[in-house]
Amino acid sequence: MTDVQQTFERLVSLAIQREEEAYDFYMTAAEESKFKSSVKLLHELANQEVTHKEKLKKALDEGVCDTFTCDTVEDVEKMDLSRYLVDIPLKSDSAPQDILIVAIKKEAAANSFYKALSELTGSAVHRSVFETLALEEEGHKTRLQNMYDDIFQPDM
Repeated sequence: MTDVQQTFERLVSLAIQREEEAYDFYMTAAEESKFKSSVKLLHELANQEVTHKEKLKKALDEGVCDTFTCDTVEDVEKMDLSRYLVDIPLKSDSAPQDILIVAIKKEAAANSFYKALSELTGSAVHRSVFETLALEEEGHKTRLQNMYDDIFQPDM
């Protein structure tokens, strides 16, 4: 495996880790939520993160790292893809409003990351996987924003 492939493998592995963290994040938020509609949505989002993790693992198993079009590790690093996967910490006493804001930011970052990967792969099959993941993360962000508006800005 080339250095470029290893670099992409690390990025996709980090994305898998972030999907696992998102699952845990949504399950914890669901347990702490006082709103039934929020609990249902948070469980749905958690389950979709499991699906995302499975799609990413499958792509790795199918050799997705062989399909990326960067020639050197420097080319990959210039794109700074890992910035999309940075962890946004929460305190144990974070308010529900803060939790939603962090969740929205995480989904926006995941969307940008998957869009970037879709543009970098020379494989139509894998491009489709990343485009789908990007759309689903965008959908998560929208649903979370709607939840935020319903809870914290109901009069607008």
